[in-house]
Amino acid sequence: MALANCRECGKLFVKISSDICPECQKKEEEDFNRVKDYLKENPDAKIAEIMERTGVTESRINKFIRAGRLSIKPTCESCGRAIDSGRLCPECRLKLLWEVRNIIGVDKGKEHEDTFLLEYLRGKRTGK
Repeated sequence: MALANCRECGKLFVKISSDICPECQKKEEEDFNRVKDYLKENPDAKIAEIMERTGVTESRINKFIRAGRLSIKPTCESCGRAIDSGRLCPECRLKLLWEVRNIIGVDKGKEHEDTFLLEYLRGKRTGK
């Protein structure tokens, strides 16, 4: 056992296993239960909605997700559609790839466009 400052509130406490004091642990558990209960009623809720309805911060919700305590289907950061993984849906990812390609000045010939699209689709099928 050692004395430590709580990572959340800065209060001095006797550290046993956690980096946060018992009061902050209790608050964190209450936040978790509030989010979990909201998700039971609204399983397709997005993080922004959960934050608004529960008052729990985005960083705390993300902490629960990273710890494996919550499972929320991610959404595309561009259009908001549900996705399985990553940050963008396949359509927005392709759009971004085309925009980057045009910005860097890749030859705009038809043959190159077809090759670019085929390479993208192959990567999509193999999970790259």
